[in-house]
Amino acid sequence: MRIERIPGQHQAFKEVTRLRKGGPVARLFAGIMAKLSGIRIFLRYKYFRPALPDSLPADGDYVLSMTSFPKRMKYLWMVVDMLMRQETRPSAIYLCLFKGDFPDGKLPESLEPYLDRGLKVLWADIDLKPHLKYHLAFKVEASGLKRNVITVDDDLFYPSDMLSRLARLHSEFPDAVCADIARRINGPHYSDWAFEMAAHAPDRDLLALGAGGVLYPYSFYKSECLFDTDSILKTCLKADDLWLKRCENLVGVGVATGDFFAVPAELPSSQTVSLSSSNVDLGRNDVAWEAINRLDS
Repeated sequence: MRIERIPGQHQAFKEVTRLRKGGPVARLFAGIMAKLSGIRIFLRYKYFRPALPDSLPADGDYVLSMTSFPKRMKYLWMVVDMLMRQETRPSAIYLCLFKGDFPDGKLPESLEPYLDRGLKVLWADIDLKPHLKYHLAFKVEASGLKRNVITVDDDLFYPSDMLSRLARLHSEFPDAVCADIARRINGPHYSDWAFEMAAHAPDRDLLALGAGGVLYPYSFYKSECLFDTDSILKTCLKADDLWLKRCENLVGVGVATGDFFAVPAELPSSQTVSLSSSNVDLGRNDVAWEAINRLDS
């Protein structure tokens, strides 16, 4: 089986469990298989590494952008490799890193083959944590080729149709932020914001979640809010999704979502250094959202 088929299977298994398809035995089996998806991909890459993907095309309307840090670098090549196998191929993959995390400027040798195939490293002087995955890419594209930026995470194995789903949604709503996964904002507590399970036209009350992949149209980069680093450092350094939502509200941009899309399979052990779990479990998103809202009150 080709390795890129496993994330597609993960999506199918999650549809059974989250959308409650089939009986209890089917859902139990699907839940177990979904949990094993990340391990299956990891082991296939580690022991049966496939041939390198073709170089990314130079022309195109989309680039992918992610950030990372030293503890995630050992197996980052697996995530990059999977992203290069998208059905709709990006023109580049930006890896945005803080210089202070890599004082010698060296990357793992495992990433070197991808630098010749479309992986581009962007270095930041300020440690903006998860905000780096959009901050540098927006600046580069605003001053250059002006392509749409899709942000992704460095610890997830995305299915091969992730980009094509977002591209189709973008063709229908070209001025909207397009997300595969979103929550509906409902009150001050993040934990009360329910996941949206179906397609929606652009909606100001939806929060795009970076874990699913989020497409930001070039027209959105005009928001000065995006590059207000002082306010980011003061209010929400570890909550980039919330800051982006504030910027969307300031320029009147809604979030559009497609049909149900499961959170992709995780790179094993990556969640031991996860921001998302600590932000939600410790209530940090609530604190950040309150601080962000005070900026405009």
